[in-house]
Amino acid sequence: MMVWPEGRMEFVCTAPAEEGKKEQRWLGEVMVKSHSMGMVELIIYGRDSCINAVIGKYMSGQYICIPDIDTGCPLSRLSDIFWNRERLSAHMNETDAATVAHALRALSGYTGRDWL
Repeated sequence: MMVWPEGRMEFVCTAPAEEGKKEQRWLGEVMVKSHSMGMVELIIYGRDSCINAVIGKYMSGQYICIPDIDTGCPLSRLSDIFWNRERLSAHMNETDAATVAHALRALSGYTGRDWL
């Protein structure tokens, strides 16, 4: 049985620098609101955004759903920042996509697992 964190977890987000600029860094927080077998509801904070998300499993892997912006997509391993950020950035701005990808990695680090 997976143990989920209580309270907020802080993490550092980074985004690739545009040519001639420094890498961007900011703090984020993730809070597990609820969980059940194969599903976790999160609130993710970062750079003036508050993102409500649900991650879950389906027969092809795992997914994320962000109801407030009517979007969702498949996920790779929770720790795979590059792949998850690329998929998410097709549906939301780059900063929020990076924040969500780093939040997923923080969860993976806490639980010690890459899959729900």
